[in-house]
Amino acid sequence: MAVRKPLFRVAHLGLACALLALPLTARQDDAESGDELFIERVAVDIVNVEVYVTDQEGEPVGDLTRDDFMVTEDGKPVELVNFYRVTDGRPAAEFAPAVTTAPEETAPETGPDEEPPPPRLPASSEEVVVPESQRLHLIIYVDNFNIHPLNRNRVFSRLRVFLNETMTTGDEAMVASYERSLHIRQPFTGSADAVNQALFQLEKMSGSAVERESERAAALKEIYETGSLHTALFRAKQFAENQQHEVGNALDALEETLDSLAGLPGRKMLIHLSDGIPMVPGQDLYQAIQQRFADQSALGEAFTRDMSRQYMNLIARANSNRISFYTIDAGGLRTRSGMGAENPAVNNMTPTSFMAVDGMRASNLQGTLKLMANRTGGRSILNTNDVTAGLRQVARDFDNYYSLGYRAPLSDRGRYHKIEVRLREPRRGWTVRHREGYRDKSPAAQMQDSINAFLVHDYATNPLGVSLDVGEQTPGTRGNFHVQVRVRIPLEKIVLLPRGESYEARLSIYFGATDEKGREAPMQDLPLSLRIPASSVEMARRDEVARVIEATMRPGPHKVVVGVRDEIGEERSVVGRLLAVGDVDPDERQGVPESLRDLGG
Repeated sequence: MAVRKPLFRVAHLGLACALLALPLTARQDDAESGDELFIERVAVDIVNVEVYVTDQEGEPVGDLTRDDFMVTEDGKPVELVNFYRVTDGRPAAEFAPAVTTAPEETAPETGPDEEPPPPRLPASSEEVVVPESQRLHLIIYVDNFNIHPLNRNRVFSRLRVFLNETMTTGDEAMVASYERSLHIRQPFTGSADAVNQALFQLEKMSGSAVERESERAAALKEIYETGSLHTALFRAKQFAENQQHEVGNALDALEETLDSLAGLPGRKMLIHLSDGIPMVPGQDLYQAIQQRFADQSALGEAFTRDMSRQYMNLIARANSNRISFYTIDAGGLRTRSGMGAENPAVNNMTPTSFMAVDGMRASNLQGTLKLMANRTGGRSILNTNDVTAGLRQVARDFDNYYSLGYRAPLSDRGRYHKIEVRLREPRRGWTVRHREGYRDKSPAAQMQDSINAFLVHDYATNPLGVSLDVGEQTPGTRGNFHVQVRVRIPLEKIVLLPRGESYEARLSIYFGATDEKGREAPMQDLPLSLRIPASSVEMARRDEVARVIEATMRPGPHKVVVGVRDEIGEERSVVGRLLAVGDVDPDERQGVPESLRDLGG
């Protein structure tokens, strides 16, 4: 994972008000004066859980109601406050009263030898307005480090058809890949064509699993050729340690992806494509040692590298960020992977030994894919060279689901809570899938999620009407620059709490940035308290409050982000802009440099 290095330091904080005559004061610390503002807080966070119900034939069940479900958190029943049902791609009538008719579009003219482009919208002229909380964000995540290129490209051909058939108006998809570092190949877009083009570009890249397979085959060959148990254990340990390190890096990259998605609203479904990632690095080699030398202690050595805890942490992070894994084993039908007749090691293996070693390897690689999918309410596609049928099942999840929402009970922030959804009247053969839990995040953690979503995916939300101005840049020491950033917040958007002869407000302002190398600065939390005399409050509501931040920044292109949280109204905004610090190439001022799309540098 990339090392985070400071990009700036806050050198000065100031408060300004457009109406200089306004008797408004900023209070940095009420506690010191013994005059602390007391705010009674209530639980307002809504936990949304997507639920998929299928019958004994595997078909979606689409006619259930709110009363058919029972939901518990940590074993205690909770009351549903939100219920949303989608069947065959359309919300139930009571959830979609706002329907607009799309205007007829004239097909573009084509030449005599050109075929007209296929329609991108459904045949129906009616477009359902989907609430932001239910819009789909689809992530195509390609683990190029743990995949064979032929396997990957075979799946891509089916995946492109899937995207063309399933993406509809309002859906957004992105493509990310991992090659020892993490890259966004296509930012979120509503165009299936743009996503497919990114997949075409990835097809030109090599997959590192070929190299990994060669290393494994060489290690297995040495284990079966040597007559020394000590030598065999050393070779297995060497391979397992390297694999453990690589798996750790792969999981770090996945965690970074999940964190960047946390602040996005709506459903998030991540299609993870690889040849599998082991739970216990090198486990099959230790199995081979046990078969070769009849050493029953070899597998015990393997389990000292069991990475199940890291996978469970990853799953908890996905669940907390409302992300479901849909995992695809691109390896397909597994038969003697990397151990053909040309490998001399095979000649020294009995059929029983071979089946034990190869079977353990397949189970080790696929077990993690099943685990990630099952624990997050998704699906896994395994043991098939044609993923078409599996992708059809994924498409059913797009178009058939229930969203159940309840208020998060009051609890200590940061705890992980177990969710269970059941039917009040279970039917034989029916299954209910959903993510298994979530973490109750603090307001600061939620703001960090929103800031990450802007820095990585340009997602801004601004119910508070915050605006951002950048002032002059002045040269500083060591080639850096002093940059003034003014944050403006309309007072009419802020909740003012009456208190005696005045009104008070509490704000938290967060400031962050990332540079062209993907380096992020630590988020700065700048508290701000306001007190306005009751006699001036009406005039104040027509004004704005501004905070000036003077930051010392390195030269180059940056993405600057500001988050504002109304502590009383519990509303937050996140806005930002691109900023060229110092003497930057004019081309880089036109938009985000390609490297700003990298998640890990």
